Amino acid sequence: MPELYISINENGDIFFDAEGAAVTNPNHIEEIHRNLRLTEKFALITEFQEETYLVESFDHPLQIIALEFKDKKIFLQTKQNTLFESNNEKWSVDEWDRFNGLTTSGAPFVLTKKAQEQLFNTVESFDDEGFVANKVYIPTPPYFIDSPLIDTPQYWTDIYNNEINPGWNLDQPAEAFKDMLPRLKLPKSRILVLGCGEGHDAALFAQAGHVVTAVDFSKEAIARGKKKYADLSEKLIFHESDIFHLPQEWNHSFDVVVEHTCFCAIEPDKRNELVRLYRRMLHEEGQLLAVFFTMDKRSGPPFGATEWEIRKRTEQGFHYLFWGRLRNSLPQRQGRELFVLAKKK
Repeated sequence: MPELYISINENGDIFFDAEGAAVTNPNHIEEIHRNLRLTEKFALITEFQEETYLVESFDHPLQIIALEFKDKKIFLQTKQNTLFESNNEKWSVDEWDRFNGLTTSGAPFVLTKKAQEQLFNTVESFDDEGFVANKVYIPTPPYFIDSPLIDTPQYWTDIYNNEINPGWNLDQPAEAFKDMLPRLKLPKSRILVLGCGEGHDAALFAQAGHVVTAVDFSKEAIARGKKKYADLSEKLIFHESDIFHLPQEWNHSFDVVVEHTCFCAIEPDKRNELVRLYRRMLHEEGQLLAVFFTMDKRSGPPFGATEWEIRKRTEQGFHYLFWGRLRNSLPQRQGRELFVLAKKK
């Protein structure tokens, strides 16, 4: 993967240096926009002046301010006046009723409020399933595609049993936790790891002297974790349970809740419930220590998320102490991880 980065903020402004000025040269913007695409691993990249860049986009990278319907096609205008054609089979609507999709070149877009109002005022008809423009029906299904089997422990146990090493299992702690744990200088803490899998992250915290409870509802995951980290049994307790059915006596009893590959693994319509669970498990001074997947991926697991969505779901319940993209991820996750440290409000 490339080691060059471009950032795009929630307004669609482009930066080579997140601390510097936004790109204003229209030719540069055009080149960056035209070359935007998702890799097979759902990392967002672009080419600029014969170099490949990883793109860290806070929201969908193309912010659409106007539309034109012509010859059964929909043309999209960004705030920087770049023009695209939409892929009429790739529209969707998110939980906040924002229309989004992909261009014919494969770049993700989202309609601004202004563009969405124009759409409703221009199309011939619309309903909960789509809209008609120039006599062409454009389906707008929910952004996330349901995967109901993931709500069952057996789904995950079957993967453990059928795959030598499941895709989510790094066989080591997350790079962010290895990097940040020494810097955070946490006092001895009570730590809860949700959706712990084989417990690699949990073991890291236990090895650092913390008292850790690791939860997963896959019997196979728990069995593997107990076997692999048997030497940590005094500080690392594995608990087989659905995370949404934890004992009431656990409420408000943890100093830190660790999130890594849980938010992306549950059905997205349970994400608000998960954020409430973070808060319910933490005492009033507790902290969330999280690595989220940031990628434009509608199906799962893992399901994607934008930074915009993650902020939308967490901003009412947490004060952010640190928020930033990781640039020391493992190669297979480079450009798709967000590190968040937040304190419960």
